[in-house]
Amino acid sequence: MRKLKIVYVDRLPRQPEDLPPDVVEVYNGLSRKGLELDIVRNGFLAAENVKHAIQRHIRQLDARNRRSNQPLGVRVGLYPTVSQEWRIFLDNLLQQDDSWAFLVPTAGAFSTC
Repeated sequence: MRKLKIVYVDRLPRQPEDLPPDVVEVYNGLSRKGLELDIVRNGFLAAENVKHAIQRHIRQLDARNRRSNQPLGVRVGLYPTVSQEWRIFLDNLLQQDDSWAFLVPTAGAFSTC
């Protein structure tokens, strides 16, 4: 596999089909639901092991900085900008072959009788 280009964007990521195959866009922000981290790549979804690794990393950083009164995104280094620690972590994680699962597009509506 070629090395992916990981781009951190300050806007909502483009649609996956608009991205070249070797580009991954990462967007982080805050919403009413809490911390938002969107990882977009054309034709692929982040695999379950990636989602779990990111969740574990957030929990570890949160536990380490729990005494801070800052919002979660700031406390763990994802907001307002992605920290260098996260950039290294995500680059190492997303470059692995097992980090991606093929996205199978739907072929249209169908019904069973």
